[in-house]
Amino acid sequence: MNRVFVWLIRFTISLAVIFFIVLCFMYFLLSRSLPDYDATTEVQGLITEIEIVRDTGNVPHILGTTNADTMFGLGYAHAQDRLWQMTMMRRTAQGRLSELFGLDTLPIDLANRRLGIYGAARNSVHALRPETKRMLDAYAEGVNARLAEINDGALGRGAPEFFVFSNSISPWQPSDSLAILKLMGLQFSGHLDMEVLRARMSLALGDSRLKDILPDETGSAVSELEHFSTLFPNQALQSASIAMPSQAFSPFKPAPLAGASNAWAAMPGRSASGKTLLANDPHLSLTAPSIWYLARLELETGGRYRRHRTRHTCRPLGEI
Repeated sequence: MNRVFVWLIRFTISLAVIFFIVLCFMYFLLSRSLPDYDATTEVQGLITEIEIVRDTGNVPHILGTTNADTMFGLGYAHAQDRLWQMTMMRRTAQGRLSELFGLDTLPIDLANRRLGIYGAARNSVHALRPETKRMLDAYAEGVNARLAEINDGALGRGAPEFFVFSNSISPWQPSDSLAILKLMGLQFSGHLDMEVLRARMSLALGDSRLKDILPDETGSAVSELEHFSTLFPNQALQSASIAMPSQAFSPFKPAPLAGASNAWAAMPGRSASGKTLLANDPHLSLTAPSIWYLARLELETGGRYRRHRTRHTCRPLGEI
């Protein structure tokens, strides 16, 4: 009996030691993926030195000499803090979620590819003003500088989530940033369900009956497509709802949960500062991390920020 008790103690101690070693190893790997906010980094793509100063709330204050360098710093900071989120939103717009998640996300990929979100983003790049294109190029260079730092310095995977999924990350392109904006626009299309429902109902009901069940919004800004049912005279009412993918990554949200925004302004005489105020209220679902990212950008006409908690300096490659 004593011999069994001794072996149980040895077995328990051995398991505890193994668990501790595995825990330390996992902590080492995961911590390597977290950014070092107190560092000086030499990167390609910079014209002059920039500083990314983090305050006590970890909000980055990006201090650049030129606007392009400041946007470079924003891309670098985004890749430090939100790399997993950025790549997942890009995959959603590209219709490539199923490469990681399989059949569960296939309806989302099919819907986004039918809509051609990423193709539209690529086409939009060519329509940009040269100054806007330079800002997007600089931002992409900042993201890619962080990716190069991760790969060259063996800094884990760039985000802890990449230890579970593929760590292959394509370089960031200006079209990726525009694709995410278009994806957010799709997320705000909460009226989509109602418009398709109204169109299907019009196939089975007359105009007067349709307006009785689904009345128009009051006001002079209302627009409607007259006699929609005449476009499809041989069709019947199929369903009262749209078959939209309901997976967590889907940008197609049910109408009660879809995003929207309100905007309002106050004239100078209505504000304590004596200046015009413009505010908006984005109605988005709570996510972790949030869709928004607070940062202060130091542009060519701004002042300098001095109070800080950590300071990350990026220098042009080869500068001493």
